[in-house]
Amino acid sequence: MKITMKAILINETEEQKQIINSMMLVFCTAIRFSFKRLLENKRNALLSKLDKRQRKANYFKKFIDTNTVPPVTFGTKEMFIRRCKGLISKEEWTDCRNNRFYSRGDKSKNGNPNLRVIIKNEISYLEISTFEKTSTNRAIKIQVPIYLPQKLSKKTGKVNGINYKEIFLSHLASGETYQVKILKRNNKYYCHITFEMLKKEIIYTWHNGIIGIDTNPDGFALTMIDNKGNYKWHTYLKQHELSYARANRRENLCGELAKQVILIAKIYNCGIAIEDLKFKNDKDIHGKFARIKYQFIYCKLLTMLESACIREGIEIIKVKPQFTSKIGLYKYCHQYGMVVHNGASMVIARRSYNFKERVPKILKDKLVKDLDRFNKKNEWSKWNEINKNLKRKVGERPDLWLVNRKKILGVVS
Repeated sequence: MKITMKAILINETEEQKQIINSMMLVFCTAIRFSFKRLLENKRNALLSKLDKRQRKANYFKKFIDTNTVPPVTFGTKEMFIRRCKGLISKEEWTDCRNNRFYSRGDKSKNGNPNLRVIIKNEISYLEISTFEKTSTNRAIKIQVPIYLPQKLSKKTGKVNGINYKEIFLSHLASGETYQVKILKRNNKYYCHITFEMLKKEIIYTWHNGIIGIDTNPDGFALTMIDNKGNYKWHTYLKQHELSYARANRRENLCGELAKQVILIAKIYNCGIAIEDLKFKNDKDIHGKFARIKYQFIYCKLLTMLESACIREGIEIIKVKPQFTSKIGLYKYCHQYGMVVHNGASMVIARRSYNFKERVPKILKDKLVKDLDRFNKKNEWSKWNEINKNLKRKVGERPDLWLVNRKKILGVVS
């Protein structure tokens, strides 16, 4: 599990600023050049992707007809328009286009050969390999002081939250790889350092029970079971702002939700089970999937939760997500007075123990016509057939099933 620590260069001299700016200029120019070369060989592939965007067909039609691709603006389209209107200077536009460079790590060269963090006399520096060479063809290096984030409490003097500095220094001592990315914002140089987080010994395991978690657009649905699969309790951690808050606020809310889950797991001394959701890194998809992936920030919630579990020594188990909501709705919600999301989280928790979810007898008797054929199917096929039969009766709305369950099954008139 990789994490990214945000640092900042401090006390840099004018000469060092000039060197960093020139390196950013070369790096960003190379990106633009390589993108143009990429288009020469990938134009047909890009055009085939344009065909998938049905809602933007009119906009892309001219590009298809002329065998071209949509324009790409390095430095953001918004800043380009502002430059055309004369709202920003040429220097500001140039800074926006040439404002970054990064270097990937190499384990054989002490972590990172080009952008290396070093410690001298308990002071941290970023050692940058410049483009200038010595007579022996070695890169001339400069050392710029770098501030590694560490938030200390004014009252206790202890570190508030995650001690990124301590975690990174222990990683640095191990000689493992790390990636450094330098970004220029408001004439300051920020460093994003990404490294693999060391796994902590697991203390809280599934032996004392497990908490199943169903991820939703507005928070987490939690249901705990014991190690025999029996229901213990359920709750719902909500954050309504997740659907409309700004990026920084939304990220903070995700962290608060993960923190609450970790605290609950520690109190009950148990592990956590989540769905193994895998999204393709492709934006050329239909609108429903795009909303799930981007607006509903499932990835951010699960990534933060997984990172916190690894950091705190809590066992986290990933299970397949198929039919968790449907099984929870038709089998557990009416038994324990839960909403459909908590029913799904109970199925997730039971699935982490490899328990089977058999179809209740009353559902088979009322909804299945050919029991012999039905019994030969696997577990998911059985639930798929039950779901299709119930959809014909109540449609897609789960609340109708919960309210009218007995009438739908013919238990009461």
